[in-house]
Amino acid sequence: MESIYNQLGLTTQVSNIIQIGRNDVRPSFKRGSYKISFVRQKNIITKENIPLLQILDVIRSLKRIPDTNPTLAYKRLLAIIRDLPRKEKKSLVELALKYPPSTRAFLGAALNELGDKPLTKPLRESLNPISAYKLPAASALKSAGEWNIK
Repeated sequence: MESIYNQLGLTTQVSNIIQIGRNDVRPSFKRGSYKISFVRQKNIITKENIPLLQILDVIRSLKRIPDTNPTLAYKRLLAIIRDLPRKEKKSLVELALKYPPSTRAFLGAALNELGDKPLTKPLRESLNPISAYKLPAASALKSAGEWNIK
């Protein structure tokens, strides 16, 4: 069983914790050596948007990825986002609007660096201009200051 962090090339470690995104809340449980927990997903989950939601979940949990260098993880995420078709990038932005502000700021900075600045408008408008967002990969983000990422 491979975690999304492994699939996206962000770590080599395999976790014994499995997180499943759901629209409703369920209690965690243990199955064998695995702990299975559920994360509330505010977006409607469809077969088509699961890969995009996984990218956003990875951005949201960037601080908690085991055995990874935040700068390398950021560069890997940037490459993944770069390879998305424009239509999927637009969907990613729409889905991100229901994620925490730090995730939206990170995605905005990433899209900005990729030259997709027009896509960032809804993200920027959704953020409080005086809030600052502490992210481990801030030093790797060229436009971190523009997005109040520290």
